[in-house]
Amino acid sequence: MDKLNIKIRVADIDDVELILSLIQQKAEFDGYLFPLEATADKLRHTLFYDIPPQAYVLLAEVEGIAVGFAIYSYTYSSFLAERCIWLGDLFLQPHMRGKGIGQALIDALVQIAEQNNCGRIEWTVKTDNTPAIAFYQKQGARIMESIRVCRIDRVEISRLAGKELARTR
Repeated sequence: MDKLNIKIRVADIDDVELILSLIQQKAEFDGYLFPLEATADKLRHTLFYDIPPQAYVLLAEVEGIAVGFAIYSYTYSSFLAERCIWLGDLFLQPHMRGKGIGQALIDALVQIAEQNNCGRIEWTVKTDNTPAIAFYQKQGARIMESIRVCRIDRVEISRLAGKELARTR
């Protein structure tokens, strides 16, 4: 089998429509049933106009065609007293999995973490995504079974903020 010509590059503003397309593909793959709120304008603003950007995107290309991406941002660990990376999404088109592209994305992210003196890289994985879990464990990731993701969505933020606002009047 021939070795693929894999290139990992930082996305730029001209890639917004491509990024949106990959996000839509990931949402479909994940079975995301809600309307996708990401738009080209929102991505343009949050990824390229905000200073600093709210997140960063790495694109994985094979023979010049984008086949996957990683979106990450920086967080802070009070336990480490260090900056960390939060990997929001890592996605490869299904027909491109198992070809070393995910490895190339992880390798690029590890280099970014090293260059930025990050204490760790963290992300979530669906509990039933056995191939992804095996891939991540192969990278040296520990699956933290004792930790659960907690999320307050936009509706609850508004509701809770309204309660607080009502208390302060």
